[in-house]
Amino acid sequence: MKKFVLILGVLAAFWASQVMASTIDDLTDALKSGKVSMQLRLGYEHSNLQDNGKHPANGINLRTRLGYRTADFYNSNVFIQFHNVTNFMEEFSYKHDGKLEGDKANDVIADPDGSRIHQVYLDYKGLSDTVIRLGRQEIILDDHRLIGNINWRQNGQSFDAASITNKSIPGLTLFGSYVENVNTILLDDLDLTAMYLLHAKYTGFKGHAISAFCYLLDAEQDVRDSATYGARAAGKVAVLKYAIDFAHQSDFSDGDDHDGNMFNAFLGGDLGMFSVGAGFSWISGQDGSDLPFDTLFSTAHKFNGWSDQFLATNGGKLRDGLKDYYAQAAIKYMGIKFMAVYHYFDTSEDDHFDGTYGDEIDLLIAKKFTKNLSGLLKYANYNKDDNFENGFANPTKDEQVFWARLQFSF
Repeated sequence: MKKFVLILGVLAAFWASQVMASTIDDLTDALKSGKVSMQLRLGYEHSNLQDNGKHPANGINLRTRLGYRTADFYNSNVFIQFHNVTNFMEEFSYKHDGKLEGDKANDVIADPDGSRIHQVYLDYKGLSDTVIRLGRQEIILDDHRLIGNINWRQNGQSFDAASITNKSIPGLTLFGSYVENVNTILLDDLDLTAMYLLHAKYTGFKGHAISAFCYLLDAEQDVRDSATYGARAAGKVAVLKYAIDFAHQSDFSDGDDHDGNMFNAFLGGDLGMFSVGAGFSWISGQDGSDLPFDTLFSTAHKFNGWSDQFLATNGGKLRDGLKDYYAQAAIKYMGIKFMAVYHYFDTSEDDHFDGTYGDEIDLLIAKKFTKNLSGLLKYANYNKDDNFENGFANPTKDEQVFWARLQFSF
């Protein structure tokens, strides 16, 4: 009997060593078969906020991102992305940990230099039509209007989260995430008690996408605690394209006085090399005791003018709200995209000031030189309303901003 037990022990040890050796071999193969990615983005930015007692801001910097994704290993893979921004010219100020840093005699450019791990997560795909993602990750929902990666800024935004995506039903994508930290564009960490993201998107109708969502924010600052519910529809019919969405905000956790709304609509068309469109955005402000609508952690630069006069919607601090009427036109010729956008900005609330903010003209030239190399020139000119006298700190000045960028990636 003892000999039999000894033989079994030897066989078990041999089997375990073979399994371990096989596992190590599989892991080695997964590492050796992984994929490297890299992005280099060289940028210049000039910002001139007029009559504010400061010098115009100028910045030249290089964003470097180096990523590596393993091959599949037992239905899993790991992705890690290192990030660095190096400023070669830093004639600008920026906020860090709530304080003004950098060259305080100059206007603001939100590109502090530094390094961090932008993303590092584990994907598990062992369940049918389901991916579970654990770790630091970018999250982009719909058109970035409420949750995005703010990729326009050199540092970008990512989230420390656990997420699950399911596509078991044809045409339907279900997404859920638990977020506990936001890695901001200023290289700060924004700790959350919790944020729960629930999102469903249906693309079963050809050329159309319908979304419904519920975002529950429990922030360290109780004033931001809110529940945001909404829906979005976007698509194309013949040459016409459209997008429309609505969201309502109410109290959640320790939040009080949340009763805000947001509405966006766009209608455009493609005619060969030409495209045109017009849209309207409405975001509620302070209405009595009701707080302004909070656009949460959106890529706000994408909306309401490229000069970024209304970034206060992220955080729910745009007291007078916003009505944005805009029209745009674009042409693609010889691989070059030319685009012009005009915005007219008005307040959505008149409790404090019954007037308009002003208007803005945005211009873009973009070119993809090769599969891996692209560049752009971008300009924004905001003109405040001369009758703007409500004393609100932002926006109160004319501002011109110019960017030039060259990006190489693979």
